[in-house]
Amino acid sequence: MSLLRPTCALARRLCTTQPQLEQPYKSGLLALLQRHRSLRPQCRSFTSTPHYRAKVIDTPQHPVIPQSRKRTVRIGSLPEGPVQDQTIQRIFGRRLSAQDGNNVLRILHHRRTAGSLADYGVDNLGKQFTHVNRELALKGLEWLREKYPIDEARAAEEWAEKEANRIAYELWLADPETESKYKDPARAFREQQEKEEKERLQQEADNRKIGILHAGKSQFELNIEEKRRQRLEEITRKAEEKEREERAMEEKLATGEWVRTPTGTQLMKPGQETYVDVFGREQVSRRKEIMEKYRQESVTTKAKTPEELLAETTLLQRLYPMTAFVLFTVILSWGFAHYYIPPDPSWRLFPDLAPSTATVAALVAANLVVAGLWRVVPLWPLMTRFFMHVPGYPRAVQSILNVFSHQQYEHLLANMMMLSLVGFACCDLVGRGVFMGTYISAGAVGTLASLYWANVGKGNITSFSVGASAAIWGVAALYCLLTDQDTIKLPVPKDAEVTFWPKMLFAAFLVLELISASKKRVSTVDHASHFGGMFVGISTAGYLRATGWHGRKGGAQDSVQERAGVEPNVVDPGAAVREGIREVRATLTKDK
Repeated sequence: MSLLRPTCALARRLCTTQPQLEQPYKSGLLALLQRHRSLRPQCRSFTSTPHYRAKVIDTPQHPVIPQSRKRTVRIGSLPEGPVQDQTIQRIFGRRLSAQDGNNVLRILHHRRTAGSLADYGVDNLGKQFTHVNRELALKGLEWLREKYPIDEARAAEEWAEKEANRIAYELWLADPETESKYKDPARAFREQQEKEEKERLQQEADNRKIGILHAGKSQFELNIEEKRRQRLEEITRKAEEKEREERAMEEKLATGEWVRTPTGTQLMKPGQETYVDVFGREQVSRRKEIMEKYRQESVTTKAKTPEELLAETTLLQRLYPMTAFVLFTVILSWGFAHYYIPPDPSWRLFPDLAPSTATVAALVAANLVVAGLWRVVPLWPLMTRFFMHVPGYPRAVQSILNVFSHQQYEHLLANMMMLSLVGFACCDLVGRGVFMGTYISAGAVGTLASLYWANVGKGNITSFSVGASAAIWGVAALYCLLTDQDTIKLPVPKDAEVTFWPKMLFAAFLVLELISASKKRVSTVDHASHFGGMFVGISTAGYLRATGWHGRKGGAQDSVQERAGVEPNVVDPGAAVREGIREVRATLTKDK
């Protein structure tokens, strides 16, 4: 077959050779030329154009590099507007005009605020300022830094971050298929979603079942791994936290304001104390700091001297509110004493107690509670504002609340002992209504007397007073001026009875109080309040005698002394106190 296939040259000749038609006679030379033409293959030969006819573009001697698109930058004015000509001359001398100097300062200040000063420096200020050399620009920059200080380092950081983001974005726009495409937020989000989806599918594949069997880790193994991971994370967290605490302790120790505790596990300030709690751990006592904090909060005025204290308020502002409040209290006390009717035993909270015992016990309990509140440090601001009488900065309600307030245990013990000795006898004598009215009124009037003595008399304006002394003096005066008992039974020696005259005893106490108050020595006793309480007791006794009150008429029907078996003309404070304690104990035991 290959022998019968014509070659390419033969095929070309067969295809291009025209058939010999019958033609007229030609010369031998013409026939030879035609024969040569018919034998030449019919194909286009390669030719070249002469140089003088070709259009050739020569390479330019100085090619122009295409410039990138420039960004328009708007430069604002200086914060305080254009700089005066004298200032421009002082900065740049006479080498720059006022307009050029202001423009240079604007450009430099713009670079400072924009952060580009780190990149461009003070050079290349523009074509218009080629005559401004580096020395002049540095002078302008120094003046700007002195006149308008800013955080150039922070501005440079922000500028660098913006430029990096801009360049990265332009590169990504120019060629999104480069590796910078992975910085595209949308692409990163899609890849994260795909990764989470693959993990979810892998988790489902691990938990798949083959019949009744699980392929992969069992739930028990997964729980063990989770617990182990959580335990390791907790250990790591505690170790990191301990390391941070140690680092913080070292930094505090370096300041010199802190020292280590005796065990070295904590820090404390010099002067602080430590203690061991119930769990055996060392703790730093902050009682002094807490007490000082609430002591500062309990200060009601910023005055440091009596003159400053008096300048804050007028005399009328100090006297009028408490005077009106005490007058109102006295009127209410008189109404309570006049219209009080003893309740039926079925309506009483403790019917087994004598009225005198219940009254005195309630007063003692109230004083004990308020004394306990003084031991609660966070309550100091409240207690000093309302449960302490300050003549230089008084509050009206202090006239009553300070009667139930005691700060010192010995003061509380002395007043409660006197209240127990006199209170039972007086309450049995005049009844609960008159007793409570006199007690409250005597305390309020005694506080008012102390206020007037400090502001109008010779008292101390910066002093303070607390205690039930005025109220106790009031009920003591009332009892001594009304009672007809002439014998007192002493606890020592046993069953010893002594004749006494109550009115003479009260007169002796009054004289002793006057002598003590007349002495020039410094005293912590508020004599003015004592005299105020005595005045109320004397006034109440006089009013009762003037209105026809005699002996035990109007007094308590079920008295403590009657329950104790004491004769009517004998006063036995010890028996009354013992009977009151026995009744209270029996009531508490019965309630349990």
